[in-house]
Amino acid sequence: MQNFSFRNRIALNYIITTALLIGFVFVTIYLVVEFSVSGHLNEDLQREVDRHSQEVEVKDGKIALKRHKEWMEREHNTVGVDPVFIEFLDIDGNLIDKSPNLKESHLLYDSTQKDNVFFNGELAEKRIRQVQVPILDEDGKRVGHLLVAVAREGSEVVLETLRHIMLITFPVILIILFFVARFIAGRSIKPINEIINTSNKITRDNLTERIPLPHNKDELYILSDTINNLLDRIEKTIEREKSFTSYASHEFRTPLAVLKGTLEVLIRKPRQQEEYEEKVRYCVKEIDRLNHLVDELLILTRYENQKQSLKPEEIKIKQTIDEIIKFFSDSIQQKNIHIKTEILPENIFLKTDIYLFSTIINNILSNAIKYSHQDGVIEIKVDEKDKYIFCEIKDNGIGIPEKDKEKIFDKFYRSTDHADIKGFGLGLSIVKRFCSLLNIQIELFSKEGDGTTVKLKIPQS
Repeated sequence: MQNFSFRNRIALNYIITTALLIGFVFVTIYLVVEFSVSGHLNEDLQREVDRHSQEVEVKDGKIALKRHKEWMEREHNTVGVDPVFIEFLDIDGNLIDKSPNLKESHLLYDSTQKDNVFFNGELAEKRIRQVQVPILDEDGKRVGHLLVAVAREGSEVVLETLRHIMLITFPVILIILFFVARFIAGRSIKPINEIINTSNKITRDNLTERIPLPHNKDELYILSDTINNLLDRIEKTIEREKSFTSYASHEFRTPLAVLKGTLEVLIRKPRQQEEYEEKVRYCVKEIDRLNHLVDELLILTRYENQKQSLKPEEIKIKQTIDEIIKFFSDSIQQKNIHIKTEILPENIFLKTDIYLFSTIINNILSNAIKYSHQDGVIEIKVDEKDKYIFCEIKDNGIGIPEKDKEKIFDKFYRSTDHADIKGFGLGLSIVKRFCSLLNIQIELFSKEGDGTTVKLKIPQS
């Protein structure tokens, strides 16, 4: 069974089920026919019993028969076609009279059989169905027996023929049905073969192949469509991986090239102390940028492929936001940005992972400061409603161009319109991932030249 093909297993399971069903139908038909034949024989016997019971007269305890033309009927004179056998016995079992077709034979009285009960027997090596009826006097006392029998040869032939036909046709039908089922199953699983062939063609370098969808929207259609969707996701993941590797290499290559060029210039000839200090400070600044890039790449790598064990703790939102604002105090003062905070109530607590939540607010506020104008305004609003905490961070800076909105959360994506603003394009990617881990809904609204608003819907649990 394990070595059978899928097509043969389908056909075999179908045949087993069909065999049980056909077997049940055949047995039922046979039993119904047998019951019907026995019923007809019993009706014939009962009719003969009723007819011949009227021929019996009991006088002074003795049985007398009314002779008439009934004995001359063909069914009582022949043994051939549907014969009826009649025999009268006294109380001691002695023969009183019998139908002419019995000739030298006799019906046997069986004392073990009950009265008026039909049973099978034999007469001169012929199969008969018989009934024994008591003959009673005026006082209801048994004075003799009436034996009536009919031949069941014809009925037995019918039943035997039916049995033989069923025994022969049963395996023939199953064999025919097996090959028919195998053919139909082969056509039915044809889409599976297409799935196998297409899957064999798909490699890491060839992810464009897709499984043809069947015409009928059945389970195989759903399977094919599901596999195609899976291939789409795999293709997009690998493309993102390639892009990620390409962008990461570029981001590392540029500052490393700058560092190398700067150091090569320094060692070409002796220079003034101030010039050395200036170039070293520049190199340190570039190294800090590289460290920051490495940190962000490590964060993405750590939380990209698997959900890390979250460490929920209860935090006070106002305190967390104040600490992040304090961290950016130098940048805020440098651009003379005015920060407006509105946290109602001020004692809002949230149970969440402190690191992830702080990183989300930190990156959003960092972007707001980075893309705000000189003397700009940043508004931070937090309120609580219906088991959710709503946090809104709004700036009146340069905004996001319409063409960049769909890709703003992609890794390493940065608008070409503001290449002068330093960054790696990883901040919002990290924000998106961390929001997903904390089940936070994030929405971003922006208009070029009119600022950006980021809204967070944070569940309390």
